Amino acid sequence: MRLAPLACAVAGVLTLSACGTSATDGDVTSAELTSLELDLLTRSGTFTRTNVDLANAESELISACMTAKGFRYRAEASAPTAESDEERSLNMKERHERGYGLASQYGDEKEAAGTATNDAYVAGLSKKNADAYTEALRGNATDFREMSFDGGRNITFSARGCEARSRTSLYGNLDDWVAIAYFPQNLNSELTPRVEKSPKYRDAMNGWRTCMRGEGYAYASPDAAYDQLKAAYRAQGVTTALREREIAVAVADGGCGAEVHVPSTVLALRRAYAQSLPTADKLQLKRLTAIWRTAAEGIR
Repeated sequence: MRLAPLACAVAGVLTLSACGTSATDGDVTSAELTSLELDLLTRSGTFTRTNVDLANAESELISACMTAKGFRYRAEASAPTAESDEERSLNMKERHERGYGLASQYGDEKEAAGTATNDAYVAGLSKKNADAYTEALRGNATDFREMSFDGGRNITFSARGCEARSRTSLYGNLDDWVAIAYFPQNLNSELTPRVEKSPKYRDAMNGWRTCMRGEGYAYASPDAAYDQLKAAYRAQGVTTALREREIAVAVADGGCGAEVHVPSTVLALRRAYAQSLPTADKLQLKRLTAIWRTAAEGIR
């Protein structure tokens, strides 16, 4: 799924484009993607640390804005991981603890909320003050805008409030903030069919299946393992045996993925195939990467 072309002058519903980046034959060389642009596209390399830094900076700006409006807001302070791209993709610690996370979806287990402290604060306010808090943070119902994607997917966001003000401060305007958040990952998803047809990917998956058979599982792919477990939860509900099986399969899946380096293979293919994306898309990615880089440099 890809973002639809952006109109340079819009009202109400937004659509995305690289305004002023129409491609010509002369742009092809200049559209060769750099390592940093590929990082943003594939959420790899420098992306994780930069993304954490920007999220922390945004949270601090929101906190200052809310404090100025008379409300308490606890800023988040996440630490970037030192793991490799493959380690982050496999996330073995999570697999050992929760498998694929399916039991929590189908049972009473609740996800830990990253903003629990702020949620608890709001819960203690009167309805009048809680409504005022929400408006200070995100504006009111008339302040929301929408960015449209190909395929009918829309992203809704508020153009007012401390969140909007903080994002504007970091990225220059809200349209670019939304585009940076969604355009690269949707463009990246377009590479999936090519990746899955690659001989290198098929070899890696053959190795994964061989490894999984050695662990006692006969799944065609990680997605097939996930989908079969999901179907079991739908049919049976959460049971101790099914939860234990989910964790066992997820751990075996991740271990086999590490053994034959499935995530690294996929990432290398994505980064290689990205160079053959349409020139207009690459130029848009370049524009967004420059804004992303400038935002990151502004907080260091």
